[in-house]
Amino acid sequence: MLFGWLTSDAGEAGPVISSMSAALRSSDGECLKLWPMGVFGIGVLERPFTDEKSLPEPVSRPDGYMLWMTGEAFEWPSSELRSAAESRTATFRSRLLDALVERGAAAIADLDGEYQIALWNRCTRTLQLFNDRFGALPLYVASSPEGCAFGGGVRGVLMAPGVSTEPDVEAIREAVSFGGYRLGGRTNVRDVRMVPSASVVTVSPERTSTVRYWTWSQLPDSNATDERAVIAEAQELWRDAIARRIAGSHRPGLMLSGGLDSRAILAEASRQRQRVRAVTYGVPSSDDVKIARRAAGVAGADWRLFPLYTTGWLERRASRISETDGLMDLVDLMHTEPFETIDGAFDLYLSGYIGDVVAGSTWFFEESPRDLLSKLPYYGGALGVPYEKALELAEEMIRSTPGAPRFAVYEHKASQSINRITAAARPHVVVRRPFVAYRFFELCQRLPKAWRTGHQWRERWLVSAYPQLFTSIPNQQTGVPPQSSRIRRDITRAVRHASRRIARRAAAAGLPITVPERSYHPDEGFWSQPSERSQIESTILRSGSISCELFGRARVAQTVRDFFERAASPVQVIGALYVFERYHQDLAHSLASARSEVTEFAC
Repeated sequence: MLFGWLTSDAGEAGPVISSMSAALRSSDGECLKLWPMGVFGIGVLERPFTDEKSLPEPVSRPDGYMLWMTGEAFEWPSSELRSAAESRTATFRSRLLDALVERGAAAIADLDGEYQIALWNRCTRTLQLFNDRFGALPLYVASSPEGCAFGGGVRGVLMAPGVSTEPDVEAIREAVSFGGYRLGGRTNVRDVRMVPSASVVTVSPERTSTVRYWTWSQLPDSNATDERAVIAEAQELWRDAIARRIAGSHRPGLMLSGGLDSRAILAEASRQRQRVRAVTYGVPSSDDVKIARRAAGVAGADWRLFPLYTTGWLERRASRISETDGLMDLVDLMHTEPFETIDGAFDLYLSGYIGDVVAGSTWFFEESPRDLLSKLPYYGGALGVPYEKALELAEEMIRSTPGAPRFAVYEHKASQSINRITAAARPHVVVRRPFVAYRFFELCQRLPKAWRTGHQWRERWLVSAYPQLFTSIPNQQTGVPPQSSRIRRDITRAVRHASRRIARRAAAAGLPITVPERSYHPDEGFWSQPSERSQIESTILRSGSISCELFGRARVAQTVRDFFERAASPVQVIGALYVFERYHQDLAHSLASARSEVTEFAC
């Protein structure tokens, strides 16, 4: 990540960026470099790839421009960039600097990668910040009378002078209403905002502004007609996306679930490499774990299980709240539990979290605001915003999205949900996401609605390209292999349900039977254990609870009781309340601890 501070007076930026680095650093594997330059200071905090031992230096021009870049680019058609390794060289970054100075932000509209770029003009004291098309590396900005701060984590920005830590109460209102997530650029802190994807932020002594240099409206729109040709093209682009993202890795790996997306990565990566490493997390008796183990065996991958809900699970998740800025609810924090183990397991993490969103139907919806609400999803309930208000928000999200209505979910949710999971992993391992390779993504936007839903285009592609991994191995969501008949899916669903009912009755009768879990993370049962329930309740209902002040203590207490005693509240609502309260409860101590640890870090 990049981070920095531009003062509005004659102050020195060095001490500020030093304190920001202390707040942001969360892994011993990250390297840090600071460049204090009087009124402007900037730092880079990044995990170098494979054998690299230092961070790339900035590049400059005689006319006063300097450029820093963190992250990677994989392809730049207009500049013949061919590899991520090349994107880390001074030669490439000098070309990038010249292009941005001469052509502006339009120069990177086709720069396929996951990155942040800072362009500093020391003559005019003007800073420009750029991110990639999907905002893969979160970037936050806050201004105060004393200057402007930016960084890849809210906690770093909060170290800047004059930036308030006052809570944003609308953040928890949105989270309990919409699947545990905030919307758009909102954070838990009122004065700090997340920068939209494909944006350029310009900071000068006079003002700060943000504009988009690329929008969803520039994508093709559902114009494919020949399915066979599209499948062939998709396979070629998918092969290229994996090849570009696996290049240079000695120990590539992935998180393997029982679904289709991670298995698609495993299938192609295993063709290109002799041995791929896979980690599956979940409770051992779950369908996901069984399917993932089987898929790893067919692919010849090194497979490891990380069991969820072992002793200390709640504190393991809670320990990540500060470094994820309180933006992942307690459910999603499960994704962070295996991070310490993947540090030694592989040097590259190929993530498939956004796969079904890109090529399938998970976020695909009709144009109406009601359909958008179902994808957020809208929960309602005693604490949620009323349905009519939610409908107004959905209408505004569609109106403000620069492109077809279906991109409203990318615009307002992706950075808060999917991007947060991979961003949390980056201090521990290099992360690359083949599903957002620009050319593959663009092809998927040509798919007609019927292909994404009932036509099951994605399943046809995967079965035809990788029959060993998809023809006979079930999809966890359905319990049957892709392209199975509706009758087979219905029969399998009924059998699975009946088998679990019989197993539960047998276990209740005292027979030594393990009841197989449908979900790899059966939250309600583990959260309701006496010790965990006590910790969750005491945090949400603590003295000084922001949520209780906002919603009313009686309503919050009833919502918590409904969850634990009747399973009547969504688990994400409870998880969001817990994390929001824990985050603000610990925030002052966390920032004070960072200030006391300010020092010069080196690789």
